[in-house]
Amino acid sequence: MLIISLVFLGPALHLMRKSTEAARTGPFAARVSSLIAVAGITLFWLSRWLPREHPGATWIYAIPLVAGSLAVVALAILSVQAPKALGVREVDVAPRTLWSFGSRWWFAGWYTLTALLLATAVVCGLTSSTDELGRHTMLVLDVGSHQAGTSFFGWAFGVPVLVASVLLLVIGHLAISQTVRPAVSADPKQRALDIASRCAEIRTIVAVAAGATAFVLGAVLLFVAGSAGMVASFPAADGVRVELGTSFAALRTPFLAAGLILQGFGLCLALLPLFQRKGALISSIPGQVPVAAGTADR
Repeated sequence: MLIISLVFLGPALHLMRKSTEAARTGPFAARVSSLIAVAGITLFWLSRWLPREHPGATWIYAIPLVAGSLAVVALAILSVQAPKALGVREVDVAPRTLWSFGSRWWFAGWYTLTALLLATAVVCGLTSSTDELGRHTMLVLDVGSHQAGTSFFGWAFGVPVLVASVLLLVIGHLAISQTVRPAVSADPKQRALDIASRCAEIRTIVAVAAGATAFVLGAVLLFVAGSAGMVASFPAADGVRVELGTSFAALRTPFLAAGLILQGFGLCLALLPLFQRKGALISSIPGQVPVAAGTADR
């Protein structure tokens, strides 16, 4: 997973350094946010050693998502600045939306990953069965009078992930709204720097949120891939042993590959803000940036 993450990280850093590099609070806030997100991923790996009977064992897949929410909150708090007093003639009055300071592809990727994670959690939950503790953590094969079961990403694991995913989506959009809301200066130089700063901040929010989502989606697919390899073996009437597998056994290898790639990609996105540098506007602003057509005349 680390190797895959490094493979993604190189091109990502190259693209980031070709884009806007200004930040209202410098790289400190972005680095703190990145460290919190990476800490959540690390805690997830450490928590996987919990015994299945532990009360918190079913919550471990939500840990990176909760850490992503905390990372976004930390970024929003550290990026807060006292509002500047700008006169009517000093303000760009062009309308601004949540997508005004970032590429729509950023948001499309984040939304797609979230939708895939939610859909996977729901489908797995509907497929799962209860264990001896009454929790939906099992996949059971019924073959006549015989049964075979294995651990599975059921509702016990999926519900915390569903809640944490929606929470991350809401907190992320609130943080973006806070970034977009303040007025933009009409002074061309100051306006360019302000827009560049907001683009960098929104990019950090989307990177942390999408990174946590991609990592959890990859972890879920790896869990499902492990369950897909289950084989039930029982003796037939003629004494010959019969072996049956899951209905999605053929997807085991694709799930393994996709899970590893998504985990590496998610870790890469979480690490990306750690390398953010404070600088000047060195290229055009990505996305749909408000134009100066609404600027008051001087």
